Amino acid sequence: MSNFQFIFPGAQIPFWLGAGLGLLALGYWALRRLERIHHLRLDRFVSAGLATRLILGYDARVRRPLFWLTLAGLALLLLTFAQPHWGQAWVDIERGSRDILIVLDTSESMNAANPLPTRLERAKQKIESLVAMNPADRFGLVAFSGEASLQCPLTLDHGYFKSVLNAVDTDMVSEEGTDIADALRTALDVFEEDIELTGEENRHGRAIMLISDGEQVSGDAVSVAAEVGREAGLYVMGLGDPDGAEVSYPEWKQGRARVSADSMPSPIHISKLDEDTLSRIAVEGGGVYVRSRPANEDVETIHKELELLTTRAVSGELRFSLVNRYRWPLCAAFLAFAAEGLWIVLMPHIRAWRLSRGTAAGGVTAHG
Repeated sequence: MSNFQFIFPGAQIPFWLGAGLGLLALGYWALRRLERIHHLRLDRFVSAGLATRLILGYDARVRRPLFWLTLAGLALLLLTFAQPHWGQAWVDIERGSRDILIVLDTSESMNAANPLPTRLERAKQKIESLVAMNPADRFGLVAFSGEASLQCPLTLDHGYFKSVLNAVDTDMVSEEGTDIADALRTALDVFEEDIELTGEENRHGRAIMLISDGEQVSGDAVSVAAEVGREAGLYVMGLGDPDGAEVSYPEWKQGRARVSADSMPSPIHISKLDEDTLSRIAVEGGGVYVRSRPANEDVETIHKELELLTTRAVSGELRFSLVNRYRWPLCAAFLAFAAEGLWIVLMPHIRAWRLSRGTAAGGVTAHG
């Protein structure tokens, strides 16, 4: 780490240095122009060159400190805005945090290779991008298919959250099918348990992000979404293609005892993105729906919505870093401008002193 830094990256120093010098040059020109205007006004009454001989106590050099004090004050203000950092110390950093619970579909249809490599792998990529955009927020993970299961409680340990996320697959939940309604109820239970554990209730700082292809085999997720919307923000991301993609079910899954005859999957199934259901879930929950895109605009949309939620203060953390010393140039700029004001007050007294000194020395009598 460098022993001296500014608020902007080091690679931008030439740009900001040039901009600062340009502003100082503009200030220099403006001050010189004001001085010229002052001399022009004086010339209306008497030639500036004769002023020192006709007006006792007058000396144009008395005004020069005003010029340099003003210019120095401007330079110090520019340095203040650059916020110089030097000298290392432990700094207490306060953070604002939200609670974001990821509800991830792990049913067999998430193995469809649309989008590539699979819907589930693409979902994991999107979740990791969202975590990177919200470093101060707590994240938790609920995986669901025919039933829902809490895989990771709400935590600030993003490393642990990612390790759990990477281990998620379509075999984690024993019951086959897709029950979005049960997953949303489980998410609400997680928030209730967290409130009992921490004693903190911040419903305006909680969010549930549902990621699914929308193929709902059981439950009524739309009706449950309205209940969820009263307790947390609900955001939905759809994965897949409305035209569908083939999903092959292994033979051992087709013969599971816990799968009912009505929900028994065929060896090959066409899995389609049900945007109608997912959109209605988002609307009932008072949130937004986005379809997954190859680029990250879908995650950015969700991130902007999350930014509208309120945050709660969490315990700060100590970091050994360079100290922001902007107060020093700011105080120096204040002193420069204060000295300028003081000099303006002293100027009549300086001229009076020069006049008295000239009179005592038998100086030239002033002429009208």
